[in-house]
Amino acid sequence: MSIITRFMIFPLVCASLAGAAPLKSADCTQAYWVFFKDKGISGTELRTALHDVRSNLNAHARWRRAKVLPALVDEYDLPVASNYVESVVACGAKLRFTSRWLNAVSIEADSDILRNIERLPFVSKIQPVAKYYPCHRNITIHGEQPEERNTHHLDDFTYGPSYTQLEQCNVPAMHARGLTGEGIRLCLLDTGFYLEHDVFDSAHVIATWDFINTDSIVWNEQGQDTVSQHNHGTATLSVAAGKRDSALYGPAFGADLICAKTEDVRSETPIEEDYYVAGLEWAEDLGADVVSSSLGYTDWYTFEDMDGNTAVTTIAVDIAVSRGIVVCTAAGNSRQSEWEHIIAPADADSVIAVGAVDSFGVISYFSSPGPSYDGRTKPEICAQGVETYAAVPWHGPDDYARVSGTSLSTPIIAGICVLLLEAHPDWTPMQLREALLMTASQANSPDNDYGWGIPDGIAALDYVSAAPLHEDLTPYKRILISAYPNPVNSVATWTIEIPHSELGSFTITDILGRTVAHISQKQWSAGSHSVPFQTTHLSSGIYFGRFDGMKGQAVGKVVLIK
Repeated sequence: MSIITRFMIFPLVCASLAGAAPLKSADCTQAYWVFFKDKGISGTELRTALHDVRSNLNAHARWRRAKVLPALVDEYDLPVASNYVESVVACGAKLRFTSRWLNAVSIEADSDILRNIERLPFVSKIQPVAKYYPCHRNITIHGEQPEERNTHHLDDFTYGPSYTQLEQCNVPAMHARGLTGEGIRLCLLDTGFYLEHDVFDSAHVIATWDFINTDSIVWNEQGQDTVSQHNHGTATLSVAAGKRDSALYGPAFGADLICAKTEDVRSETPIEEDYYVAGLEWAEDLGADVVSSSLGYTDWYTFEDMDGNTAVTTIAVDIAVSRGIVVCTAAGNSRQSEWEHIIAPADADSVIAVGAVDSFGVISYFSSPGPSYDGRTKPEICAQGVETYAAVPWHGPDDYARVSGTSLSTPIIAGICVLLLEAHPDWTPMQLREALLMTASQANSPDNDYGWGIPDGIAALDYVSAAPLHEDLTPYKRILISAYPNPVNSVATWTIEIPHSELGSFTITDILGRTVAHISQKQWSAGSHSVPFQTTHLSSGIYFGRFDGMKGQAVGKVVLIK
């Protein structure tokens, strides 16, 4: 038996120009995001650019987007203005990644270079690129072979030691209905993948990319990767979509797989959030239906930033979901750490954040609790993340072990989401999320340990919504905000439901946090309040309405499509 434990680390970075401690010296070269004010085009040029993007959409992405984005494309799909990027580089910055969704670039620069970039008229803001926190806790049993007491037969499947983690969520019954994930595209963002493992012998891998070394090789490369680089990704991929009779089945063993190597395990070069965003945009281009990630970000963020609107990865997740992707992410392993909370992007309002329970359904000692900073219940759901049976590459292609962490519960849920989409290809991400949550073990009494509880795959399959598509799934909130119509293309109306007289303000912001409308603090009476939202002067995108009161807060979201 070997035990490997990872602890939470807050790496030192050069301070932010947007709220952190002052920059100390020009010698401190670190990674930063540079956000731009616009895409640099308008009018006929803008319409032509959107038409070109629409014409070149991947066919699977086109089908998926049509469920949630009638126009199929918007300004998020347009490239960053090349002259903006060239001007930033001309200041002396080293370019890392370009994000069309965020309308930003990540760079490496020192403080003198940053001050020059800050003076460029088209720059909106600059902030540090956060470093990641791995969501795998430990590896507790090495080389365990299948035991007869854990072996279960169901028609053509012999699940071996993986039966318990699947049966807890009623996955074998989903398989009995003929569901395997066929035709659904599942992407994992992780450390790399040892695809020579026998658990992947029948896997259908349709795309791979290494964002660390910029090539298509996602397993260890001699001279480039440490020996442990692909360990974690191999485990998570196997738990989601592996297949080895009498040893291990993932829920979605028949899915089309997209493998993104986005986490660098070398301690001196930890992966940063720009890799995550790049991987998410790449997966969307390829038509991914479900994305599973087992990493999170805190770094220079504070708990106040875990509000669903601030962290870069959180914003990227919301954009991905607005394009029809179901995103599952680990809640984090911070219950007993100094941080103590969920981590970004688990705070996103449209993500499925996953906590970890043991085989008896008891919350683990490490699984990060909610709520989000703005009071939403987190995580959404739980699955077995304590001694989860997984494939590992330590001693060859037939090695298995029990691994713990919210990293391991997350791919179980992602695999279940794949099966739900196979059965209901017309479901949007929020419809699927509703079915999953409203049929889970604590649907009537969600809390900040288990969320809505442990899912029941069959109950979710058979779920029929009794609520409008855009109804908020948090009935325990004291204040509710919604917008209609949603999406909107001209004028929408925000509805604020306040159950008590309240002194508060209402602010509408864009996805970068810029205020586009504001009602100053005043006394609001109990009941329903309507606030018109005129969008003629605004660009397509996601906008948030936030009520801040003395007794409570709430956030709603609307998608503007022109």
